Amino acid sequence: MNHYQPAFDHFTTTFHGTVIRRGQDGHDAAREVWNAAGRDLSPVLIAQPHDAAAVAHAVRFARGVGLPIAVRSGGHSPALLGTIDGGLVIDLSALTALDIDPATRRVRVQPGLTWGEVAAALHPHGLAITAGDVATVGVGGLTQGGGIGWFVRKYGLAIDRLRSAELVTATGELLTVSETEHPEVFWALRGAGANLGVITALEFEAHPAGMIYGGMLAFDASDPAEGARLLTTFARLAHDAPEALTVQGLFMAAPPAPFVPPHLVGRTIFAVASVYSGDLAWGDAVMAPFRALAPLLIDLTGPMPYPAIFQLTDDAAVRGFRHAIRSGFLDDVSDHAARQLATEVQIMQPGQIVQLRPLGGQMARVPAHATAFAHRAARFVLMVGQAVPEAGLDPLARMIVDRMFAPFEAHVTGLYGNFAGLQDAHPERAAYPAGHRERVARVKAQLDPHNVFARNVNVRPHVAERALA
Repeated sequence: MNHYQPAFDHFTTTFHGTVIRRGQDGHDAAREVWNAAGRDLSPVLIAQPHDAAAVAHAVRFARGVGLPIAVRSGGHSPALLGTIDGGLVIDLSALTALDIDPATRRVRVQPGLTWGEVAAALHPHGLAITAGDVATVGVGGLTQGGGIGWFVRKYGLAIDRLRSAELVTATGELLTVSETEHPEVFWALRGAGANLGVITALEFEAHPAGMIYGGMLAFDASDPAEGARLLTTFARLAHDAPEALTVQGLFMAAPPAPFVPPHLVGRTIFAVASVYSGDLAWGDAVMAPFRALAPLLIDLTGPMPYPAIFQLTDDAAVRGFRHAIRSGFLDDVSDHAARQLATEVQIMQPGQIVQLRPLGGQMARVPAHATAFAHRAARFVLMVGQAVPEAGLDPLARMIVDRMFAPFEAHVTGLYGNFAGLQDAHPERAAYPAGHRERVARVKAQLDPHNVFARNVNVRPHVAERALA
């Protein structure tokens, strides 16, 4: 840093926001991200801009001194894309403005907000935006990758509700992009936005929400045969359910939570987390087939305000842990794969999870070519994960994840970019089919020909994409 000390000093004194240098008090706290493996990485600077002009200032400064850039919204990236070693982190956490027009349902949000904050602000107006499983997930990062959320079957992806965005490019230019302004950039932003620049504002068209019928059911899955039956039956029921119902099926060790009886803590359970956004009078009937899967251990379902679902998905128990994950889209859940997985999870480690989410509905009705997110026809998305408390357990975490994922590996059809993990060698090849990669690469070549924004599921601007197909 000494060689560039005058430039660093000038940037610090002229930047509209907060700058934290490596070695300063507060640096360790400011570089924390959801995946605690990020503690292995040490940014030279963390810049927290207060407006879009400050974002542009940070980008121009980093380019001028040759610092690589990482952009952080909520910091939930399993692959640590919101932090970087020896570079500049543009931390958007101070950009938290939110404007709601209830009459038009237009909502303008800044990327430092979390989905829990957005849900809480929209709820009094009877509105929501379809994204965010966990309250602490950031608005900016999740939207750029597509945004599979609690209303995905009824209202599509978060990007399907996006109407415009503000973007700071690699040259520090501020663009407004939409279907009518820079439409090709808007196409690429919806699924590959992190490749293009720094989003400083997003305008959504919210959808009706308010009260939902949702919550969680749990069943004993400690017997492998029963676990396999629960998984395959759940997959069939969930995909055939009304589109107003979005569910997740989860294998996990019952957590030491207030709603879990003490004698169940640590037992392998199969949980069904749900949000039904149709007529509440039909909630019991819609959930009846799931309640009948097996004798219930826990039933926390019923009418609730939509934001209350985040109390059940709170991830506080694994914050500060290191995470290994693998994931992919599936067209089917075979009996054979289900039996193999259920055997692997018969006795689950703390921090171990399997999440299967049925898709379809409105998400699938949007043509695959309409956005950079391409996996519209996928029937399911699968994610397996293992959280561990210390670096010495990383090899064990990777081994557990590989074993859980192995039954499905040959059947995976692609990757949800927001679930890219440290074990994915070439995530861009799975996240974007060849035609989509080529189109993103063309947009990238116009906006960022030198690949300044490379800390993402990266599509290089000048790669011969045919070689990657």
